[in-house]
Amino acid sequence: MADADAIFRSLADSTRQRLLRVLSAQELSVSELVEILEQPQSTISRHLRVLREAGLLVDRRSANAVLYATPPSSPPGEQEVGNGRRVAGLPVLRERILDWLRSEELSPRLAQRIERVVRRRQRHRPDFFDDIGARWDQLRIEAFGEVFHLEALSTLLPTDWTVADIGTGTGYLLGILARQFARVIAVDPAEAMLAVARHRPEVRASDRVEFRRGSLEALPIEDGEVSLAIAALVLHHVATPPAAVAEIARCVRPGGRVLIVEQERHHHTTFHERMGDDWWGFEPDTVVGWLREAGLGEIRYQPLALAGPRGSSALEVPPLFVATGRKGG
Repeated sequence: MADADAIFRSLADSTRQRLLRVLSAQELSVSELVEILEQPQSTISRHLRVLREAGLLVDRRSANAVLYATPPSSPPGEQEVGNGRRVAGLPVLRERILDWLRSEELSPRLAQRIERVVRRRQRHRPDFFDDIGARWDQLRIEAFGEVFHLEALSTLLPTDWTVADIGTGTGYLLGILARQFARVIAVDPAEAMLAVARHRPEVRASDRVEFRRGSLEALPIEDGEVSLAIAALVLHHVATPPAAVAEIARCVRPGGRVLIVEQERHHHTTFHERMGDDWWGFEPDTVVGWLREAGLGEIRYQPLALAGPRGSSALEVPPLFVATGRKGG
């Protein structure tokens, strides 16, 4: 491991200082550094080795190239171990040196060369997406999860709304709703479900979510208390769905909206039994009729084409659809 003397010696050369400034701005290969700094490859390689041994650089292999960069910031208080003993202070010293180098503004000439190299690299890599195309969706899900699109789209809605998650269950939607809206009311008849929802980390970190236990046919929400009421995969669990829809509509203020996600009518016995459903889904026209009877207008529905099972062993499941309506006034 590097010691303080090695760190200071590595910084004594002006070329190495320029290397660190450039690599703190962009991860680059040796050949790209040769072009940017206009130095021979042997010189660049020698300086990179010194900086790496001092702990001021990290590298990784990408295809046929090795890319170099300054290391990411270490957690506060982290210590290095060298020769079987702890060496206090080196991480702090290295972090302060790197922070200083990152704060130094690159000359316009160097910045232009870096930009040119990066643009050329991107142009010369069309095969990357050809090779990775079949795995691209899964890679994005692994990196960012499956609901980042939903969170992004929710930002189009007014942030001052009060939103009700009717039949919240374990609170799957509450994290997204609490980040976007001023107030969230989570309702469910099952205390065990509400207990799970309360303990979600993203819910515990928020002061915007209020939990209420109650029946979906007699919701513990005042008339017109919410701007948006969401009932996602709920109606097939209640005894009288039309009454539940009327209750949901009652809770919405004039001009507010109702959003219902439901299963289409189906005959998948294993799925029905495993999910404990009371109803075998609904015809979309039936749900539209309930919304109309509840006094809502501007009613729309459409199939959720992207919903479906994941994995070869998944159950046969019914298609889903969404129905929305707006309360007049």
